[in-house]
Amino acid sequence: MIKNYKFNLIISLIILFSLGCISNINNNNNRNYDLYSKIMCPVCDGQTIGESQASISNDMKNIIDLQISEGKEDEEILGYFEERYGTEILASPPGEGFNIIVWIAPVVLIATAFIVFLSWLKFSTKEKG
Repeated sequence: MIKNYKFNLIISLIILFSLGCISNINNNNNRNYDLYSKIMCPVCDGQTIGESQASISNDMKNIIDLQISEGKEDEEILGYFEERYGTEILASPPGEGFNIIVWIAPVVLIATAFIVFLSWLKFSTKEKG
């Protein structure tokens, strides 16, 4: 029984260490794809460079891969593209300045629609009752 326990422990440790190595490799790929999804394609309508097959998107992906291999942080890479193309290149604009409207407007519209719906519901039930 004890020998079986030691054997299972050794196998479990080998599997655990193997998975740790594999996830480290995938971490860089996930970082690439995460950045691809944060940058819009400059020539495509509503597509990120991760979704687009345009040649400029492929060039931008290569630039991202190169900058990651140089050890740059995500903020530096996004700043690089924002500096060249403006804030429109970012899939989610920063929540400051005029861009704050993009973040606040949906909440205000949904709240207004909900209030209008409740008012309509209250008014329509009063007429029937």
